[in-house]
Amino acid sequence: MKHLFSLFILVILSAAAAQAQSNNSSWRVGFGIDAGVATADAFKYALGGDIRIQKDFNQRVSGTLTTGFSHFFEKDHFANYTQYGSPYNVIPVKLGVKYFVGDNLYLGGEAGAGFAFEQWGTSFLWSPSVGMAFKNGIDLSLKYEDYTKNKATKTLGLRLAYGFGTRKMAAHKKTESASGEGGPELGISFNPGVDVNSSDNKILGGDITLYKPLTNNLVATFSVGYTHINTQYNSTYGLIDGNGNVYYNSNLSVRNVVPIKVGLRLFLGDVFYLGGEAGVGFASKRNTSFVYTPSLGLKFKNGLDIGAKYDNYGNRLIPDAMSLKLGYHFKL
Repeated sequence: MKHLFSLFILVILSAAAAQAQSNNSSWRVGFGIDAGVATADAFKYALGGDIRIQKDFNQRVSGTLTTGFSHFFEKDHFANYTQYGSPYNVIPVKLGVKYFVGDNLYLGGEAGAGFAFEQWGTSFLWSPSVGMAFKNGIDLSLKYEDYTKNKATKTLGLRLAYGFGTRKMAAHKKTESASGEGGPELGISFNPGVDVNSSDNKILGGDITLYKPLTNNLVATFSVGYTHINTQYNSTYGLIDGNGNVYYNSNLSVRNVVPIKVGLRLFLGDVFYLGGEAGVGFASKRNTSFVYTPSLGLKFKNGLDIGAKYDNYGNRLIPDAMSLKLGYHFKL
């Protein structure tokens, strides 16, 4: 079945390329967030991001090249599945096709390879999808993804993406001083997430952020937040003295953190951005920690800010988190 699927994709791409005309061909670049539910018992969820290059052959058919990173969250630390040993982290590389059955609705298919870490190895990958692509660059799709080497690595999920033409790397309109919209903004966000080492450990947070445009596409940020970790656990590690004796130290993990960070946002179009922040996370019992936060998302003209972020703490007692960012901006 999967080999017929791959052959179908190659045939469609070849036929589309033969019919392509220079006056209607174009290139697009897209950035996506992928969230899915595993279909086997060993894993619970999958979360990742991707970069996609799309070539429009005509009004109906487009070819795609996609790569990114996906992490599968294990269920109960692989209870009853000790043969897996480690989480499934994979870099997919896929060729595909989109066929538009209407102005926005399309059917898609991709096939390629998944390059996984540790004992998982490389796997053949295929992924059918159905989605909606809009003129403002938003692309929302439902997809099934199958890394065929192991029956546990299959997901049903959603992809939220933003794409733009390569000729439209224009100034982000919200930061153009000539438009009268170049002043600072205040943002408030709600950030639900999970501990990256245990998807059962839920994390809730929020922040207040000041945004100040520096150039047409670059915005400086200053944020103060609050993060609550739902589950507290013992973190134990060993120390070895000069005589070879081992001493074990056990401490309870942190439940509440106040991160203060500064950073930058780079807009690659009028809506899509890549971000990065760094600063200090203040916690109880002097468990202060350095924290850095890469992010990506979509900032709309009506003030909505939707994205994903990864908080990495230098203190072992503060769990790293993968979170959604659901925010709103006010003009100052």
